[in-house]
Amino acid sequence: MRWQELSFACKQYLVAIYTLAIPVTILCFGTQNSYPAAWFLLTGISLFVATVNVRLPTISSVISMGDVFTILALTQFGPGPALIMYWMDMVAAHLTDVIRHHGLGGIHKIKAHKIFFNLGSCSLSIGAMTVLYRFALNSDLPYPGNFIAGLIVLATTWFLVNTVTLSVAISYWNNQSFWTVWLEGIRLALLNFFGSAAAAGLVTIFYAKAGFYIFLLSLPIAVVLYQLYLSYIERYEQAEAHISELNRLYFQTIETLSSAVEAKDRYTHGHIKRVQIYAVELARCLGIEDRKELSAIQAGALLHDIGKIAIPEYILNKPTVLTETEFEKMKIHPVVGANMLSRIAFPYPVLPMVKSHHERWDGNGYPDRLKGEEIPFNARILSVVDCYDALTTNRPYRSPMDRNQIVDFFRRESGRAYDPAIVATFIRSLNAIERAGNSVFVDDSDLWGIRVDDSVATIPGRKLQRVEPTLAYTKALSADQRIQRELYSIFEFARVDFECLSSKDVYSFVGGKLSSLIDFDVAVFYKADLATGQIVADHVEGAESAGLRGLALRLEQKLSGWVAANNQALCNLPPFPDFLSCEEPRPSFQISAIAPLNRHGTVMGAISLYRKNQQKFTDEEFRRLEMIASQTAIILAKCEAPESQTQSLLDASTGLPSGFHLYLMFEQVAIDASRYEYPLALILVGIDDTMNTRRKWGHLSGEEAIKTTSKYLAKELRETDLLVRYASDEFIALNPKTTREQAEDLKSRLQNDLDHFCFAVRADVQVPLRASIGIALYPEDATDLESLIGFAENRMQEDRQLRLAVRSRVKRLPTSS
Repeated sequence: MRWQELSFACKQYLVAIYTLAIPVTILCFGTQNSYPAAWFLLTGISLFVATVNVRLPTISSVISMGDVFTILALTQFGPGPALIMYWMDMVAAHLTDVIRHHGLGGIHKIKAHKIFFNLGSCSLSIGAMTVLYRFALNSDLPYPGNFIAGLIVLATTWFLVNTVTLSVAISYWNNQSFWTVWLEGIRLALLNFFGSAAAAGLVTIFYAKAGFYIFLLSLPIAVVLYQLYLSYIERYEQAEAHISELNRLYFQTIETLSSAVEAKDRYTHGHIKRVQIYAVELARCLGIEDRKELSAIQAGALLHDIGKIAIPEYILNKPTVLTETEFEKMKIHPVVGANMLSRIAFPYPVLPMVKSHHERWDGNGYPDRLKGEEIPFNARILSVVDCYDALTTNRPYRSPMDRNQIVDFFRRESGRAYDPAIVATFIRSLNAIERAGNSVFVDDSDLWGIRVDDSVATIPGRKLQRVEPTLAYTKALSADQRIQRELYSIFEFARVDFECLSSKDVYSFVGGKLSSLIDFDVAVFYKADLATGQIVADHVEGAESAGLRGLALRLEQKLSGWVAANNQALCNLPPFPDFLSCEEPRPSFQISAIAPLNRHGTVMGAISLYRKNQQKFTDEEFRRLEMIASQTAIILAKCEAPESQTQSLLDASTGLPSGFHLYLMFEQVAIDASRYEYPLALILVGIDDTMNTRRKWGHLSGEEAIKTTSKYLAKELRETDLLVRYASDEFIALNPKTTREQAEDLKSRLQNDLDHFCFAVRADVQVPLRASIGIALYPEDATDLESLIGFAENRMQEDRQLRLAVRSRVKRLPTSS
């Protein structure tokens, strides 16, 4: 770290060390010192030793054998020679370490303020050691007691002065607590300084007995020990390198697996990497230093959303609030993830993090509703940082929160959603967590090479609603005669197979009708280009069309692209995401309603209606748009529809919706049944004796029988069922959320009631209203309306033959074709 980058407090501390070291250095050289030939020899040896410092594995500190010679110089020649030797050893060791790691070109990396700090620290150490050593020697202890006490004082003083001054400096440089730095290498430092003092004492004693030759005898022993050390370190580092490589491959595999989720969930691109960094940083702030536990947090954070692989993409990428059904599907991803990973023998606890990271402190989370400390500790850490990343990144339904909002949010949720102790540490450590997050680099293309648009805009979602499709679409059709005529004309247009028409002809016709049915400023017809993965504005209706023709949006992106790709309509959302790529000034529409133009799973495009004012589209307008879009898709797909038997959406005789009404609504109701995964039953009711009634009692009597039957059926069916008069003596009931068993029960009840119901054709004559009924289920029996009706008609004919046989007491039934 350069001098300019240091904090003010750190600079003050360094200046204090420099200032204090100057008088101490002067005092060291002002006392009695000697510089004999033995000192020069020891200095040369210590310089060599300083370049081969002993570094122990997994520990950042080093053991310098030169410390032995520094103590020898202090005890034999005085503080001045010892300080010179210490300085030279310090500089030599530092230069050697830099060259070893960076080569000669790395010398420019040496920082002058660090060198001066180390030299100043050396002066303070030697000065304090000299004073206390002489005090111990001059004590009343006899030799060698005073000498041993002096060595103990030397080691203790050197340990305290050296480690304290250095730990304070490192704590400032790395923004760590003093105790964390000081305690990291305390045991090694104690061994180093006390071991060096003991070795220096032995050498002093032998030197006094044997003179200089003691060094010649010690040299082979030192060489052998050093070679053994090198051999051990070499093997250890080879094993460590192999383990590190395996760990690297292991985490790369995990990252690749987690990238599969981001390939589906585009809006959370980079989320997994950021959460991993946040979780590890928060764990360290909570005092977790164990490497195994940190690795568990690192792996768990990478894999916490792996279960989203089982969630449909349209839910993961939906640019608005999820419905109840969609949210229930989303809630399974922790369990799916835990089950996926259960067969992997992780060396640390990962599964509890994956399964429980959506549990809440108050017990209202999922999937197991764990409460308080029942939730695994690492999962509690993960839940906080998972939420933090969601709040600080762009999401399609809201903008990122600023720091004050985030702090207020977590304070509110402390003790409710999150562990209060973890939240307190999180808020206190927010600076460090933000710095860690800023270090994450997220490429704009993921593992699969999919370009991700970083300009995803934020939009509010509409409230969740329960789906009753027949009610919703019936209201949309129950309008004045003008709207019914326009809808009818679109329906009639969809029935004709126009081989000569282009898509623009279709858009022009439908666009003209749309303006009579729904108020809007601009209607854009987007056409899908599956080869390029885009939808393109192929036709625009309205006065505010500048800059919209030819507008291209990627599938899955923005609003209209998402609607087209996922076959889901959106209503009353701000449409500005669609216009982010437009040139200034961009369109200033405020509200949108968008419906897909898809048919039988084929993506064909979307119809988007935009308004410049804040007036929202009504539910009836939105449903009309959905029905018009489905009919437009039929036209574009050149699909035939059954021919008309009537000229109105309502039957004039019974007041029930007509067959046109059924055809117009079925497409959207079937889409809803698939979307929300509920059964849809079609029940065909045929009145058996109307032909005989008309022939015997007159046409009016036959019509009265039909009207009476229609009133009975309307009364017996639910409000959410759709009942239409399909033919002269046939009715069709479309029953959402009705299983086959429920439909059979309804059939038995209706037939039993009608069999016992007598209709008065004359004052003194009554006839029964018998009915044959056929049932078809979507999508088990068929997936389109024509096939469903055909299936139900076959079942109705079988039912009629059976009932006729029972009434005629025929023992053998005719074989049905």
